[in-house]
Order: sequence, then structure tokens, then C-alpha cells
Amino acid sequence: MRKTLSLVLVVAAVAACTSAESSPGMVESTDSAGVTVMFSHGPQWEDGEAWMAAAEPLVTIGVLEGAEEYQLFSVVAAARQSDGDIVVAEGGLGWSNSSGAAQVRLYDRDGGFVRTLGGSGSGPGEFLNPDQVVVTEGDTVAVWDNTTLRTTRFDPAGEFIDVQSVDLPRMARAIDPPLYPGPMSLLPDGSLLVRLVEKAAANVKGRGSSSKVSGVQSSSQGPFRQQSGALLVSVDRSRVDTLMFFGDIEQVLVDAPWGTWNVPPPAAKSTVIAVQPTASKVCIGDQEGPEIACFGPDGSRTVIRWTAEPVALADEEITTWRDTTVELMTAKMSETDVLRALEQVPISEFAPPYSQLTLDRSGNLWVEVGRTDGALESIDHLVFDPQGVLLGHVALPAIEVLEIGDDYVLGLFRDELEVEYLHLYQIVKPSAITEDQ
Repeated sequence: MRKTLSLVLVVAAVAACTSAESSPGMVESTDSAGVTVMFSHGPQWEDGEAWMAAAEPLVTIGVLEGAEEYQLFSVVAAARQSDGDIVVAEGGLGWSNSSGAAQVRLYDRDGGFVRTLGGSGSGPGEFLNPDQVVVTEGDTVAVWDNTTLRTTRFDPAGEFIDVQSVDLPRMARAIDPPLYPGPMSLLPDGSLLVRLVEKAAANVKGRGSSSKVSGVQSSSQGPFRQQSGALLVSVDRSRVDTLMFFGDIEQVLVDAPWGTWNVPPPAAKSTVIAVQPTASKVCIGDQEGPEIACFGPDGSRTVIRWTAEPVALADEEITTWRDTTVELMTAKMSETDVLRALEQVPISEFAPPYSQLTLDRSGNLWVEVGRTDGALESIDHLVFDPQGVLLGHVALPAIEVLEIGDDYVLGLFRDELEVEYLHLYQIVKPSAITEDQ
């Protein structure tokens, strides 16, 4: 496996270079290794230029009661074809919906059911856990199954084309232990982004042990992050390259009745990854600060930074973390023991600087930074253009974003009964309206 220098070290070198201001509120600097750093001190949009999401959805798919093809269960992915038709994947290891089968469905532009793509199972054209949908050039639909580790393709009408599998043992042999291939994502050109996981947790076997990976310190005396990273596997699966190494989800080692127990603290830092739906661009953020690394399909690298004030961790987030952990662990030990263990977890004063990342179909990066002024009906996002310049803030509806296009956002909404609905909202861009007039 051809390994590249950790981006953490490259960024350190870039910081030593002299930066030149290229436009108001933004600094661009490039080092000898070809890494571009874009540091935004403020948004570029002026009054009247900001993008806005409509208050009401244009299309809604999902019902509380009704025909089975409109009932949604465990939706994990959705994508829109050029004619407006929508492909929806239900995951869950093959038992997510009422029929007991993971499914991929095609709906028309108005939300009307058209057909089911493939079926549930392990044969050609079937799925066990479809967790990604990519609409490629010509509206070909590619579905990635992270259980069978294969890509299944359908034509625009939903007819089966072919299937391509991954040789996991061969891939694992190209990676140095204790790291092994973990979750994978399909890129539009057919290549794969592979998340690494640390299977042998030798660095947390006992009190006082520690390790250091890519600048992330692990210690059982406080929060630590095990090793992780991202690989890029070529279309023909013959080449494996390292994008970067980083830390996995933040954890704390505590004493439990059976020994030691790794517990994620409230608002634990984790690494989030976004893939552009139309190009093999990847953005990776480890939540250690207001900084994200992006890798272009041409091999270019950009580090995006911005000015951000720390956000205090809310009391309700701590309460939710405690209640959820107690509910999950009371099958293994008493509530008293769970609470005693959680008392050992240090609580951070601040929340991570962002949560989810989304690359839209044009290559703009959307960074979820939190609720808008505490409102429950909208979530604030920073939008960076394809070069990494901060354009401004956009408040999106309170949905789990699945895809963002040039003029729409497609996402999942759950009501108070946990019933799932797929909503498509229009995104209004004043500059585009002006150009059309």
C-alpha cells in the first residue's frame, strides 16, 4: 500500500509559510507539497445573496398508515435522478421494514411509487444492507451494500445491469495491523473510500497505557481516540492509497463490574466524512477544531479553516447521553453500576465545532454547526464553495440531510411517533434568479 504523509504534519508545514490575503475575509496559502489552505474569517455573501431553503417541502414520501410501498423504515440513503425521480434505500441488515426485507425503491418526481429495484437477499440484484445510492452519469443507479461488499447497478428504469464485489481478504492484506478495512463508501467513478478500524485495542489494555496516532493522543487517564484512517481503492481494486490518518470516536476508560469499559463521553468527538455525489471528491473532519481536509479527484488537497467561537455543551445533551447510555447498558449491569461508571467520565465544557458534513452535487461543502438560535425547526449550516471559501450561513429544515443538489435538499424527517418521511425542499439562490432575468 502506498502511504502518504499524514495531513496533520503537512498542515503544520503550511502554517509556517507566509500567507497572502487574496480577498476580504479569506487567506490562501500553498506549501511546497501542494496543499492549499483556505482560512475564512467571515462569509463572502453580502446582503441579499444568501441561499434560502423553502419553509415547506415540494415533495413528501411516507405515510403513517397506507400502502406498504409508501411506508418508510430505516431509510439510509436517497438520491435524485436528472428527471426528478427519487431512489430510496432502506437498510437495516435485511429486516428493516414490515415485509422483513431491505429494499431500494424508485419514486417519480411527485413522490408516486414506480417500482422496487432488485430484492432482498444475497443473489445478483439483491441486497442485505443497502446503505448508499449513487446516481451516475446517464441516470444509472449504483447501490452499495456494506454487508455483501458489492456494488449493484441498475439502468434509469430500474432494470438490473451488473454487480461488482470486493475481495476483502486481499484488501486486508494491503493494510498494516492493527488497522483493518471497515465501513466503505462508493465514489461516482466506481472507486471506494474505505474507513479503517483498529481491531486490536492494545493501546487501552490497562491504566496508564497510551498511544499517539497522527497527533491524536490516547490515554486511559482521560479521553482518547483509537487509530483510524481513510483509504482510496481504485476502480479495478488493484491499487490502495492512503488519504490520511485520524482518530476514531472519542472514548474514556472507566471501571465497570467486569473490568474496564470504553465509554464515549457526551458530544464525543468523531471523524465525519462526506463524498461528492457527482465526482470523487472527499472531505474529512475530525472535529478537533474548525478545520476540514478535502481531497479532489485530481489529487489536489485543500485544508478549509474558519473562525468560530466555542459553543458550550448544553445540559440537555448531557442528560440525553446519560439516559441513553443507561437504557443501553442496563441489560448488562444494574442502573446503579451504570451511573457509577458514568460518574467517572469527564464532561467537556464545549461541544465539537460541527457535526455532519455534506458535499452537494456541485462540490460545495455544507457543514452542520447546530440549531439556529435554539430553534427546533431549522439547523444552521456553513456553506463553502468548491475552492474552500466560506460563502455564508444557510438554515436548513430539521431533517437528516441525504443529498443536496443545485436547487434542492433531500432529507429524512421523523415525527413524534418515529414515523419516517422523505422531504424534498427547494433551495432558492438569489444570484441564480438575477442571472436568469
